[in-house]
Amino acid sequence: METLITTKTAIQISDLNLFFDTKQALKNINLEIPEKKVTALIGPSGCGKSTLLRTLNRMHDLTPDVRITGKVMVGTTDIFDHHTNVHLLRKKVGMVFQKPNPFPKSIYENIEYGLKINGFPKHKIKDIVEESLRKSYLFDEVKDKLNEPANRLSGGQQQRLCIARTIAINPEIILMDEPCSALDPISTAKIEELILELKKDYTVVIVTHNMQQALRVSENTAFMYLGELIEYDETSVIFQNPAQELTKNYIGGHFG
Repeated sequence: METLITTKTAIQISDLNLFFDTKQALKNINLEIPEKKVTALIGPSGCGKSTLLRTLNRMHDLTPDVRITGKVMVGTTDIFDHHTNVHLLRKKVGMVFQKPNPFPKSIYENIEYGLKINGFPKHKIKDIVEESLRKSYLFDEVKDKLNEPANRLSGGQQQRLCIARTIAINPEIILMDEPCSALDPISTAKIEELILELKKDYTVVIVTHNMQQALRVSENTAFMYLGELIEYDETSVIFQNPAQELTKNYIGGHFG
């Protein structure tokens, strides 16, 4: 499949297949994800979007009966090579989940914890916590209550805290699995604004059911259906002039 996307590649996916026991969930995926851009994965429920996303930092290692063939390169790292350090991979490729999942700790400790276990110098931790909260557009809202439990924050604030926690350890890539699906429109707008800011420093891959969101935040969009990558191009092309009839029907709301 040809694509017009021509920029430095952050993730190269080649001939990727994934099976849960005997059921094939991903079928021969080939995809180049560009550096410091937002790439959206769209498609109906069960099409393999989240399965693909979780493959990119080896989250399926925790799932029994998974078999994967093919190759995923993150930069120069073959993530499935038996020499690959999975801890370092997940430090490089951070994950933000659909439902905010702050630790049962204070706002400050939520970010401090990851810095401590990753060996960041103690004298730098306070500044990194503040910088991460500022980058996540959260600092001004929580600066006077950093020692309060994180679960007292609103859903949108908790999600921005989880993003702050992710970027604190200085990843290169941020994976987002429907990060706004549980949020109200105001919180969603803040997260989308944040995503547009994050791409200046990070490669972002976002799974979304919200096609308007894909239009608003992404440069490139991949449409998936039944475990296959149907079409991948610049977002404007996918939504205005898709090459595949199946893509056109999905964008047009005929199914999904």
